[in-house]
Order: sequence, then structure tokens, then C-alpha cells
Amino acid sequence: MKLVVPNYFKEFKCIADKCKDCCCIGWEIDVDETTAKYYKSLKTDFGKELCQNISFGETNHFILDSKERCHFLNEKNLCNVFLEIGENHLCQICAEHPRYYEWFNGIKEGGIGLCCEEACRIILSQTNNFSTEEKNIEFEECDEYDSVIYELLYTSRKNIIDFFNNNSEFSESQKSKIILLYANELQNCINSDNFEKAKKLQISDFENLFVHSKSNIQKCTNLENQTSLKNLLHFYINLEPLDIKWTEYLRNQIDLVETYYKNISEFEKNNPQIDQYLRNLAIYFIWRYFLKGCFDSDIISKVAFMVASIHIIKFLFFCKWYKYNSITLNDCILIVKQYSKEIEYSDTNMYEILDSYYFNNEFKVENLLRL
Repeated sequence: MKLVVPNYFKEFKCIADKCKDCCCIGWEIDVDETTAKYYKSLKTDFGKELCQNISFGETNHFILDSKERCHFLNEKNLCNVFLEIGENHLCQICAEHPRYYEWFNGIKEGGIGLCCEEACRIILSQTNNFSTEEKNIEFEECDEYDSVIYELLYTSRKNIIDFFNNNSEFSESQKSKIILLYANELQNCINSDNFEKAKKLQISDFENLFVHSKSNIQKCTNLENQTSLKNLLHFYINLEPLDIKWTEYLRNQIDLVETYYKNISEFEKNNPQIDQYLRNLAIYFIWRYFLKGCFDSDIISKVAFMVASIHIIKFLFFCKWYKYNSITLNDCILIVKQYSKEIEYSDTNMYEILDSYYFNNEFKVENLLRL
């Protein structure tokens, strides 16, 4: 079996007490059964302390204190479990976070998640084309999936990432919309079991379709375009918040939507690095979610999520720049990290967003193209 990960995967190392938003605060951290069994076996004072501060049940988890801190996070924001019994005895989540994995026959894919500011810094900072590295590992089981769809999506994903890596004719937000058009037709082929047609689809064919769509969109009133973004933001505001400050933050930015459309060209001109960040984010979302379509035969909702994410994040970048007349890499990291925490790391919110492609107008192709 092979482990396949992005070329930047090995760069990640937890920055521990230097992190501004510690993942041991405000998160209910599950303890896997193997580690829980080991903790129960410890006949030491620290072993007793471990068991007293874990809620054992159907899902074991560390008990947070009154300040929502893990009991074992000390005053220096370092982990006492790590310090007392070593890294090898951390529970699975603590040892792996923010790494994520997906299993297929003979292949285990991985990456690092945007919810961690150090992982986010690594991803946004990439200046080279996205590529992967692999190594042999012991075999691990995977869920059942459609192998025909897997092969199709595996090739399609490679083509999508190559398109983001190499096409310089369009901006990254424009590329995301071209991929949306491509994915929409690819989904139609999957729905009708027309895999021969699906294999023949070329992303370049959808560049002209995008240019035509863009021409039609430009004929829409500016108000219609603003409405698409406002509706999307309102949808996000109504999702389940991890931190209520996130909801308030989004609500406070809505008044800048009109200003955004009036000043977007100036923003892009003065901040060319933003396109690099958006490219890296688009590829991240495609790498992490697109191939999951082999399990449920659904790719369009995952691509719609990528497009929505790219455009909301770009808008939030603009809001920061407009308010302070500048935006730094660190500003962008904090925005993306919080977005990821609130959206990607809430199963409830991810289910609602992916389902919304089929049930809510905010995620319809024609409305996402207006963003």
C-alpha cells in the first residue's frame, strides 16, 4: 500500500506554545480505544490523573476545564501528556492533528488541514506547483467505492490540479468557475452512466463556455451580483458556529459587499500575492474532497464548496485590506484558519453545505458564477 501526500506534508511540525490558537482549547478531543486502554493500564499517579480527566463512554474524550482548556495543557501551553509519557503515547488525534487521511484500495492519501495556523502558513506560502510524494506502508482497509468512478475522478483531479498549476490566462477565482462548469458536466455524465463521454471532457472546452458565461453575467446588474454574494454570506451566518464571534464577524462584513465590487480591481492590482494564496487553497480543496466522490457519486457539491470557499475567503481578504489599507500573510492565515475551523471541522456544517448544492439556490452554478 502507498501513502500519497502533498509535497509540503513533511514540512509540518506543531509549533506548540508558539501557536496563537491552541487546538487544546475549545475542542473536545476524542481518545481512541487503544490509547484509552493504555492510559487505564498505567499504575502511576499520572495514570490516575489521566483517567480522572477523561470521560469514558461510547466516545472517550478529555474533559475540558471551566476555561475550555484541556486539563493537560499547562500554563505554558505545553502538553503534560507529551512531557510525562512521551509523544508515542499521545492519543491518535493529538498525534496526527491537523493531518487528515482518506483510504482507497492500495492507496492512502493524506494532507494537512487549514484549521491549524502553522499548516495554513505552509499551504498559503507555497510558490512551487503542487505535487505529491509517496512511500510504501502497511496495508489498511478502506470503505467500498465505485472503482469506475474512482478511475475517472483520479484522472479528472489530476487534470484540474494541472489546470490550476499551469494556466496563467485566468485569475484563480476565474479558474475555479471554469472548473465548476467542467464538474457540472462531469456530474451529468456520472448521473447518466455516460463514462465514455466523461473521459473525453477537456477542461479547455469549458474556458470558452466560461468566457461566454462571463459576458452574460456582465450584462446582469451589479446589484444581482452583489445579491449572490450576500445570499451566500447569509447562508454561512446561519450555520452552527463554533465561536459566536465568527458569526458576528461575517455579519459585520456584509455591508462591504457593494464596496468590494467597486474596488476589487484595485485590491487585486495592489495585492498580487492573493492569487497565489487562492490557487493554493483551490488545489487544497480539490485534493482533499474531490476524490471522495467515488464513495457517493457526487462531485459537483464538493466543487461548489471549493468555489464558494475561494470567493468568501477572497472577500474576507478584501475586507481586511480595505479597513487597514494593507493585508499581510499572517492576516490571511488567521482568516483562512478560522474559516476552516468553523466550516471544515464541523461535520454538521459540512453536511449542510454539501447538501445545499441540491436544495438551496446559493450554491447553484448560475449563482456561483456571479460571485
